[in-house]
Amino acid sequence: MASLRSAVPRRGPVRRALAAAVLIAGGAAALPGCAQPTWEPVGLERRYPELREIQGHRLADVRPYYWPAGGELTLLLCRWPDGARIPVVLPPEASADERHRLEAALAAWEQAGLGIRFVPVPALTAGGIEIELVEGMLSWGANTIADCAIDSAASGDPLPARMVYASVQLARGDPRLVGSALHELGHALGFQGHPRRGASIMVRDAGRLRKTGDDVLKGAGFADATLSALYAVPSGTVLARIALVPGQTDPIDRLRAVGSLRGWQGPFLRAGDREGLVRWERRRGGDVTVLLRGLSAALDRPERLVIEPGPAARRILE
Repeated sequence: MASLRSAVPRRGPVRRALAAAVLIAGGAAALPGCAQPTWEPVGLERRYPELREIQGHRLADVRPYYWPAGGELTLLLCRWPDGARIPVVLPPEASADERHRLEAALAAWEQAGLGIRFVPVPALTAGGIEIELVEGMLSWGANTIADCAIDSAASGDPLPARMVYASVQLARGDPRLVGSALHELGHALGFQGHPRRGASIMVRDAGRLRKTGDDVLKGAGFADATLSALYAVPSGTVLARIALVPGQTDPIDRLRAVGSLRGWQGPFLRAGDREGLVRWERRRGGDVTVLLRGLSAALDRPERLVIEPGPAARRILE
């Protein structure tokens, strides 16, 4: 199978197909809030007692990554490897003030105790994070997509899975740029979804973003218990496995077999508030994608999961 370590997910039409997280100014109800936890957090704390020492974390509110294969739906956590040095591309057109604010957000996460570091680079060659400032984006809006690479042939717990790429879009002119960057970088670091309450920067709270960003600019310390909890457990930690209807994962199973034979890169998983995405990169001909719908309903009624191959995937499966 192709090495996941060398994969550099490309941007393009797929990035618009699934927004991993969207932040709306003032907490407007443009997107539904996160659902109730889909797994039992107490069980995770039994396996990793160190979580009990992290006061105030909201890891139970994470939106897991979903991997439907081999007749079951696996819910898992995904983050960057321990001690990762993450390449990051800052927007080349950023003003000196904008760059200062973005660098302040990056430095704050470096000092938050996760063990990660950011390495500024002019362009990505082997994974990392790209940050863009977008003209005309919805006022004070932001958007992140984040790819988790998984070894599709592996089993067990934890699974071999890790974050490999994220694209962060921030609105140019956002007066809360530092806070918005902190929030979106939290998604890029692996936390998808939004806690329903608590002190995390990942909560949808415009006022908190602005205040936290202002504090960071003034040199205040920064930490986030929720991300600390994510980084306290192994990447690939399995939260739940749900048996699916016989034959339900056939499209994924067939595509991963084809991908292995043809040397595709992937699969890469994306997690959205309501949907998921599985994606492979071909050496030629662009991406092969499968959209996952009905995830929340599938947790109680597995037959409600819809595995919807994209155009390239349909042609291959036919």
